[in-house]
Amino acid sequence: MVTGASRGIGRAIAVDLAARGYSLVLTARSLHGGAVFDGTTQNDDIAGIELGGSVEATATECRALGCEVLAVAMDLTDEASVRTAARAARERFGAVDTLISNAIYQGPGVNDHIADLPVELARRVIEGDAIAPLVLLQELLPGIIASGRGVFVQLTSGAATLVPKAPSGEGGWGVAYAMAKGAVHRVAGVLHAEHARDGVRAYSLNPGHVTTEVMKRRAERAGREVTGRGPEDTVATVAWLLDGSAAAAELSGQEVIARDVARALTDPDR
Repeated sequence: MVTGASRGIGRAIAVDLAARGYSLVLTARSLHGGAVFDGTTQNDDIAGIELGGSVEATATECRALGCEVLAVAMDLTDEASVRTAARAARERFGAVDTLISNAIYQGPGVNDHIADLPVELARRVIEGDAIAPLVLLQELLPGIIASGRGVFVQLTSGAATLVPKAPSGEGGWGVAYAMAKGAVHRVAGVLHAEHARDGVRAYSLNPGHVTTEVMKRRAERAGREVTGRGPEDTVATVAWLLDGSAAAAELSGQEVIARDVARALTDPDR
């Protein structure tokens, strides 16, 4: 299962795994596109823009590569929706042995300053970015364990562990996003401690600064150059982690930096 598969990192991972022969469950907030960006603060000047891509479009790409795909709508802020998506996956495939938890909540509260942040929005961000992945993992964990080779990959962020160099809007991030990412960042280590004996491997995967569609649109609006990298390093790292070499197994329970793994894959002497 790859969550947040309609665009960006999630879509790129899904297409790569399809090419490698995986059967896939793909999720996003809606199936057929037409998503409207809600902004990441209460007064975001690009709120309302339409976002490209859809989980059905990604599924179509993956099916063209010969794999079986289930596309499911999943709203991270709605626990019932998360559980329904997991149960649909189990109904189709019997079990899910690998979970790539990539989706994040996008909406007001993510980057609001502390003084401006309504507590109900902070709860929504944490619900989407930390609680939803836990609910999904709990639903799928029996199949992950039963496989004897299950893998959990949680996409994390520098916001989970670093002090921002500036406030949100000036190069930093909001407190709710940092709190949510800090919480979900700890799941892989605990999962490893509890279930490494069952053959389960778990990772917090830091993709680094990857350019998103929203970043591009924001830069265009401000008349500045787009910064960041593509998803290639993250895609290569996910494939390497899932392949399960001894080196990958040794990293279970830890934070993995995609850029470092990608460099090592292209230059083993680094």
